[in-house]
Order: sequence, then C-alpha cells, then structure tokens
Amino acid sequence: MSTPTMTTRERRRPRRETELTFLRLVPGDSPVHRLWAGTKLLIAAELALMVSISPTWRMLGVASAVVAVELLVARIPFGAFPRLPNWFFVALGISALLSLWSSTEPLVHVGGVALSLGALDEWARFLLLAVVLVTSGALIGWTTPLGEVAPALSRIFRPLRWLRLPVDEWVIAIALAIRCLPLLIDEIRILGAARKLRSHEDNSRERPRAAVRRVLIETHDLMSTVLVASIRRARDLADAIVARGGIGVAANLRGKRFGAVDGIVLALTTALCVVTLAVLHL
Repeated sequence: MSTPTMTTRERRRPRRETELTFLRLVPGDSPVHRLWAGTKLLIAAELALMVSISPTWRMLGVASAVVAVELLVARIPFGAFPRLPNWFFVALGISALLSLWSSTEPLVHVGGVALSLGALDEWARFLLLAVVLVTSGALIGWTTPLGEVAPALSRIFRPLRWLRLPVDEWVIAIALAIRCLPLLIDEIRILGAARKLRSHEDNSRERPRAAVRRVLIETHDLMSTVLVASIRRARDLADAIVARGGIGVAANLRGKRFGAVDGIVLALTTALCVVTLAVLHL
C-alpha cells in the first residue's frame, strides 16, 4: 500500500466540525464589553421591536448596520461565530426553492412554470430578520458575563414589582435558562463524541429497514442520556441556589450599575429607532 505523497497531504484539509458558541464570553476590554448588561438587553429589545413592527429591507438595513457596528466595536473574531452543519444550509436552499412555488406576486414564467419572486423576497427578508435577531442576542453573550444577566434583569423588571408580579421567579428562570444552555450544548457534544468512539461497526451493507431502526434506537438512547444529564445538572444548580440562600438572594445579586455612557448609548439607539420608524414606516 503506497503512502500518500506530500502533495496529496497538502490538499487534504481537516474537516470543520459543527460547533455552537452562543452565550460564551469573548474576553476583551472594548466599549461594548464595558457597557451595563441591561443596556445591551434594552438595545437588543429595541432593535427587535423596530424590525418586528416593519420588517422592510430599509428597516432591516438599519438594524443590520447597528449590529455590525457593535460587532466591530466589540472586536468579535470570526471564530466566535457558530459553525453550522451542512444540512442546515441545504435546508435553507430547499426552503428557498419551495418559496418560488408560491402565488405571491410578482411572478415570472420560466419554461411554462410560474415562479414567485415576491415569496422569495419575503423569504430573504425574514431570513435576514432571523440573522439580525440571533446575532444581536449572541453579541450579548459574547460581551457579557452570564453572572451579570440576573442583576440586570432584576433592575429592568423592578417597576413590575409594584404590580405584585413574581419578578424574582422570572429573573431566576431566565438566568438559569441562559446559563444552562452552554452546559447543555457541552453535554450534547460530549455524548456525540462518546457515540463516535463506540461506533466501530461497518454498516455499509446494512439493509435500509435495519439502518432506520438502528438510527431510531441510537437517537432514543442519546435523547434519554441528554435528559438524564440535564436533570443531574438541574439538581446540582438547585442545591447550589439553596445553599446560597434561595431564589430571593440569587435574584438580588449586585452587578454593574447604569452609568453615563450607558445612558448616552441607550438614548442614541432609542432616538435612531424612533426616527427610523417615523421616516421609513409612517
């Protein structure tokens, strides 16, 4: 068996594995990193409200520009963005092709087949809307320690306490969901790696029915293991919260305070959203 030549080795590139890196802090000392967590949450909420009221191309362009400026100022590297699997892009392409079969005008006729450019335009707009909202939320996780989210939410929701609403329970539920998502992703990655290490059998000659059955059994076993690991993580977190004094103490933790820079940034963003809605929507 001949050994591969140097040219063949150079042509081979390592396969880029799928990895989700949301809600992981990217170390840095940029102006975005120094902002109060509540300011970044409010800015993301304002952008989401603006593009939800009027998801036009011009409105999405303004929101995309704001998010792009935040990424540049925060100096987020390309390695922080998640590496999505190939089937995700295949599914996007299939959904774009399916949208062409709609009856939304304008229509173009190619070879006697009516294709909807209007539906394709709507598909592209809502895809950009999803990208902007997800990137805006991910930017908060890249520039904010997760421990500062709960105090920020507690201060933002403080007026709701006057209505006797369970603000502390809401804050803890949101904070735990945000903190547990990276843990759950790590658990799934570890279980997937363990499954790859245990699968040494050659299934190339397996019948289709047996292959489907094997995939279903493996998926069932993997999901059961994920549920067990999640319950174990939840029990550990509950014990830690109880040991530190319960929900009330966890919700009233001290974090960064709202400063002058936060007020200026929030005022500028609010003014931009209001002017954009007034000029481009009304």
